[in-house]
Amino acid sequence: MSFTQQLTKRFAVLQTTLLLGVSLCACAGDPTGVADRGVTAIDSTAARPDSSATSSSPSHQGWHVAPSGSTSGAGTKASPWSLSYALSGAAGRVQPGDTVWLHGGTYDGKFVSTVAGVSGRPVVIRQYPGERATIDAAGGTSGTSRGDAFVVKGAWTEWWDFEVMSSDPNRHTDTRPNMIVNNASNTRYVDLIVHDGGIGFYNYPAAANVEVTGSIFYNNGWQGPLKGGGHAMYLKSASGPLIVRDNVAFDQFGYGIHVYTDAGAGQLINITLDGNVAFNNGAVTEQYNTSPIANILVGGEEPVKGNKVLNNMTYFSPGTGVYNLMMGYGDLPNSDITLSNNYAVGGQYVLTTGQWDRFTATDNQLMGGGGMVRVKDNSLGGYTFSGNSYRRDPNASAWQYNGADYSFASWKSTTGLGRTDDASSSQPTGTKVFVRANKREPGRAMVVVYNWGSESSVSVDLGAVLPSGARYEVRNVQNWFGSPVTTGTSSGGSISIPMGGVTPPRPVGGSAHQPSRTGPDFDVFIVRVVK
Repeated sequence: MSFTQQLTKRFAVLQTTLLLGVSLCACAGDPTGVADRGVTAIDSTAARPDSSATSSSPSHQGWHVAPSGSTSGAGTKASPWSLSYALSGAAGRVQPGDTVWLHGGTYDGKFVSTVAGVSGRPVVIRQYPGERATIDAAGGTSGTSRGDAFVVKGAWTEWWDFEVMSSDPNRHTDTRPNMIVNNASNTRYVDLIVHDGGIGFYNYPAAANVEVTGSIFYNNGWQGPLKGGGHAMYLKSASGPLIVRDNVAFDQFGYGIHVYTDAGAGQLINITLDGNVAFNNGAVTEQYNTSPIANILVGGEEPVKGNKVLNNMTYFSPGTGVYNLMMGYGDLPNSDITLSNNYAVGGQYVLTTGQWDRFTATDNQLMGGGGMVRVKDNSLGGYTFSGNSYRRDPNASAWQYNGADYSFASWKSTTGLGRTDDASSSQPTGTKVFVRANKREPGRAMVVVYNWGSESSVSVDLGAVLPSGARYEVRNVQNWFGSPVTTGTSSGGSISIPMGGVTPPRPVGGSAHQPSRTGPDFDVFIVRVVK
């Protein structure tokens, strides 16, 4: 089988009439075909929310809430409050700098938080160590319109570790609720598990200095008549910064990361996507290989300004996915964006671009068996493509400009773009591994493995993450609440992670197309110290 046939089989490019056309950007890396063995460690350097919003200490002091708690409780472990009472501030008892601990169990219904901290002394709401606190939105919002399940209105607050989901089995209605709705500035969301809602996380455009980091989103959304709806993250920003870093988004019915707004309904300013993983989004719907849904969309009906898409990793299983990276929405105009050091695999179109005053694509790696780049903009004076790499036959008509398909060389000569880009028909070999140390929780990291060689296990250097002598566990993000794939005691160096894969979680209420098992070809793990 030729390399082109191998890639075509791997990515299963399906020819179809698409509902939305946009264009693509390039990706860079080793074009030589040498095995990509070892670990690629990426250190996030993007802008972040004000560091004065310091994270809480992992001590167990503070206030306590439980599903059985009440307003008459003392807020202690033995006499906990209800969650609603704590989120209201508990009649003024929750003060800036306090920690509110969520004990294990299920908290049913809708919640609105007005508790607030101040600069340098945020209020921290966090799952109690070793327990599983679950907020279940089923029945808590309207059955006739999509409501908000967990609304944050208090500034200078942090939200850590707990689970937000909906057990409602109805997947054929757009009334499935928004899970976490941020309507406050100076907030931080860390290591949350958000699944089976409508939209996993929504940011109101007026909310500034917001960070979402280390969280896992899956199976959010609903099945519509023409395509799936509901995304992992729906992001708007009137001023920013809005930092979305080191999150995982997979198997939504809609988009993975959805940076979008309708006309007059918000802005898309100063948003940074850094080190996130998005895979197989839209692939659980009836239209899993025809719907114009992307793993990552940055673009809407208002111009994108000052956005950065850095160090992200994407993947579509063979036979699934249309758009992978979609930078720009249709033919609508945008100001500027930087797309750098991303690693994108699969889909019918790996990277598409819309209309931009300034579009900068550098050092990205782009690969698949279908279209590589689609550029629609007639005016390319503000475009820069440099150092990008494509794993695709350079003689294939896989590069597009202004509706016409070109070979790689013809595309470069026609557009004047990508003079330092390269394309190679050599298939990646070995393993490509990314390690993303958690910025907020020491001893925790995300490990992303592209297993081109179908290895049974991969060696990962975690010396910078796990102290020597520390006990650790490794969990597959597609089986978060199951058993770890491996455990051990760190020697301060590399550990071995098995690549057998797991069966992904089925959406509550089911789905028309079953979630794809990605292992051993691709998987995402969380490594963390355990006590």
